[in-house]
Amino acid sequence: MAQLKILLAHPSLEWLETSAKVLSDSGYEVITADKGKVAQISISQEKFFTAIISEELQSHTGAQVLKFAKSNSTGLTVIFLAEEYEGDKWIKLGAKTVFPLAATIEEIMRTIEGGKNVNELLAGMKRREGVSDEVEVSGEDTEFTKIKIGEFYSSKAVLFDVFIQLNSGKYIKILHAGDTFDQQRIDKYKNDKKIEYLWFKKTDRAKYLKYQAHLTTKIISSEKVPIEMKARFLKNVTSKYVEEVMSEGLKPQIIEQGKQICEQVFQLVDKEKNLAKLLRGYQEFDPTSVDHSYLVTLFTTSIIKQFEWQSQATIETASMACMFHDIGKMKMPERLLEVRPGDMSAEDLELYQNHPVLGAEMVDGNNLINNSVKQIIIQHHEYFDGTGFPFKKKGAKILTLANIIALVDDFVHIMVERKMKPTDALKFILMDPLKVARYNTIIVENFIKIFVEPEKMKIIIPTQ
Repeated sequence: MAQLKILLAHPSLEWLETSAKVLSDSGYEVITADKGKVAQISISQEKFFTAIISEELQSHTGAQVLKFAKSNSTGLTVIFLAEEYEGDKWIKLGAKTVFPLAATIEEIMRTIEGGKNVNELLAGMKRREGVSDEVEVSGEDTEFTKIKIGEFYSSKAVLFDVFIQLNSGKYIKILHAGDTFDQQRIDKYKNDKKIEYLWFKKTDRAKYLKYQAHLTTKIISSEKVPIEMKARFLKNVTSKYVEEVMSEGLKPQIIEQGKQICEQVFQLVDKEKNLAKLLRGYQEFDPTSVDHSYLVTLFTTSIIKQFEWQSQATIETASMACMFHDIGKMKMPERLLEVRPGDMSAEDLELYQNHPVLGAEMVDGNNLINNSVKQIIIQHHEYFDGTGFPFKKKGAKILTLANIIALVDDFVHIMVERKMKPTDALKFILMDPLKVARYNTIIVENFIKIFVEPEKMKIIIPTQ
């Protein structure tokens, strides 16, 4: 495959030289322009995957080049570097993403990688036959993210560097980007050395998500793959997706990735005859990770499926809200993120109870997220009896989808913190009248239904 081409249009020759080297080392073909007119000529003559354009260009300004690119190069993704982000101004002119002028090329590369499909990722990779030598490296633990070793899957050419952790700050790179994937090396660490996790750089999380989502789409559509494996793939991609959202924010390419995952969630709950069996015994989670959002998504969408008014659009809207429901916590003090509300001071509890408002503000005005998602986010802790927050709404004033998520959010916390099976966690709620009063009765009834085999449903719930 041919290398993907990137245009760098920036007035600084030093910036162009440094950035071009970084991109070239990552497998891209790079063309540079230090003047706007030169950039426009390049756009008219070449087929670029991405153009990075600075507002500060002279001899045709960055804004003029941006307009030219929109009119003369269909399908070109433009990343615009601006002194100030002025609302949707640059997006309306044709930019896909806007960065401040001081953004580093490494930060920009995350967006480039996130915008590529799997074939494009592979096209830009420098490949080598065989496997490179293992290398010990040092690095901040905050730079890495992990995946269970038995749940790591790769293309024939490894998309990114893969590590095992020796101890804090010390890692061994066991697979290099571009290596031919070696399952034997992975198995050696899993079986012989009892390694539980593989690690990779957070900067490569977008690549992981692309490939994992690609595999998940294939697996969920297959009738030969057991539902347990489908759920595991969906868990992995959803959990890493939530990490990406919490780290990088609501960038357009990240939201598009979320929509793909929501489609996969719908396919899982819509097609699977064995879903009830999976839900009854589901304990495939790691309470120390971001699996919370995945579990909320899985059980919420399963409840919605029991309503007569359910549809693909409704389930996908709810899935998006589930994945984003706690995004407002990004604005909370970091010290509160691992503290449960019952252990908070009155002052900290007030901050915590404002996170639905903060989350709604973060998605407000984003053209890629509909208003229904925003309303669900702001109401996802409101209770039917009026005891919820942030506005103590009551009864019919609460959106049904929001009250479903409120129930499932409580249920998941009980399941994980008390290490209960799903059916036991549900019984725990049902035995407490004060808890039951928090939710619309119809929602509770439909929650019970999701644990029942479809062929037994008619016996338990007679048709009208």
